[in-house]
Amino acid sequence: MSTSEIEIAETEGEKEEIYRLRYQLYIEEMSGGSRHTEADVATRELRDESDKHAIQFYGRQGGQMMICARTNIRGVHPLECEEQLEMRNFGAAFPNRVTLSSRLALHPKLQGSFMLKRLVCRMYQFFCVQKISFDFIDCHPRLLPMYSRLGYRLYKPGFRHPKYTYVIPMVLVLDDLEHLEEVRSPFASIARHFPHSTKGRELLLSKYPAAEDTLLSSDVGAKAFWELLRSRLLEKRGAAERPGFFPGLFMGMSAEDINLLATLGHIVRVQPPDSIVSIGESGREVFVIIDGSFQVLASTGPGMHDKTIIKMLGPGDVFGEMAFLTEGIRCASVAAAEESTVLVLNAKALDRLSTVSPKVAVQFFRNLARILAIRLRDSLKF
Repeated sequence: MSTSEIEIAETEGEKEEIYRLRYQLYIEEMSGGSRHTEADVATRELRDESDKHAIQFYGRQGGQMMICARTNIRGVHPLECEEQLEMRNFGAAFPNRVTLSSRLALHPKLQGSFMLKRLVCRMYQFFCVQKISFDFIDCHPRLLPMYSRLGYRLYKPGFRHPKYTYVIPMVLVLDDLEHLEEVRSPFASIARHFPHSTKGRELLLSKYPAAEDTLLSSDVGAKAFWELLRSRLLEKRGAAERPGFFPGLFMGMSAEDINLLATLGHIVRVQPPDSIVSIGESGREVFVIIDGSFQVLASTGPGMHDKTIIKMLGPGDVFGEMAFLTEGIRCASVAAAEESTVLVLNAKALDRLSTVSPKVAVQFFRNLARILAIRLRDSLKF
């Protein structure tokens, strides 16, 4: 695969263009000024301390900067969130053969995924040449499907990023050709030209066994997800195991319907007291609690910590549906009360559900409407 359209920034001018593209996406398009306090409003640039030692990748279209991302090799320079990502657990690869990739930005006018594919493949090729063993990311829930298709694995519970939002650790085992082929990653064709082994995968799974079964896609894991629903949701609630009966969001759906929904989601573990969604944040993912419990928190004052518990949620309950349907911001915070597991349903895929399977879409949105109606009735007490 040719990756000649993607370059590594060498000059200060190229880097400033990258910072301006980031500003356009993260600050202007995503209204991230309150989160990204490091942004420079005067120059319309978004840069931070990690940029001092980063390798910056970018691509142009028609002479205009359209896409960029960066990676940092750990080496002697500590990386952001390396403790939360538990990089030191990755054996002899730490510190010189681990990287942290971040700050992916696409121009709003960029159409299709062609340049994105070129960019990530160029980065993967760079990792292979540099003999990197593991590349880490702290992933926003909405990007789980994309990074999973590339070959990144969920391996530990998510955490609240100290600056921004709830993120989920993922890691790419660079030489795990078997996994790349299994998920049909575009990296597989590149990986075949470099040495590959099972050592990286074996190390990952010895430290984090959950990395074996956190992936859900149309080809991998749907059956396992079905069994998870049966054992953790149905049996916990004592529901009768009869065809077509499921609590909450899955009510009235067959096994085939639920398997289709499984292809839209990922299983994520959450540790207390992390908030997986927070008041005022954007985001349209829908969350289904598989096990554990969550607190719904509402603001009671002007401070960030002025919150009160207004409801408890347990297995089978859904949250995030209001922002999904209204395309607005989150109107409540939802925090884990204990170690819990959720199914994160991808918003874009749910939007396309009516085209892929109108029957499942009708039942899905009917169930969402029922959930909202019950919550409205309970809140108004009529």
